[in-house]
Amino acid sequence: MELTRLGKDVGSIDLSNVTGFILNVPSNLRWGPLRLPLKRQHWIGVREVGGVYYNLDSKLRSPQPIGNPDELRKFLRQQLRGKNCELLLVVSEEVEAHQTWRSDGC
Repeated sequence: MELTRLGKDVGSIDLSNVTGFILNVPSNLRWGPLRLPLKRQHWIGVREVGGVYYNLDSKLRSPQPIGNPDELRKFLRQQLRGKNCELLLVVSEEVEAHQTWRSDGC
């Protein structure tokens, strides 16, 4: 598997060639129940299972369904709105070599 760094244009992703997604987003720092006025980067995994995309954020009690491909793109756009946000694609070596994670329009 390979990781491919992508900007914020989630519309250009051919979802059928992507194994999963890793988001790196700012997150509030907590100390017990207290929220501190500091931010740290937090990693969030996203994966498709049985036609439904799931948010695998470790801060959640359990995986949360995101939904279909359109709902996934909306979720990714929302996550990538802020500063210091990054999206990595998990793809096979062949997909990375041929850049087939991109839609035909790219």
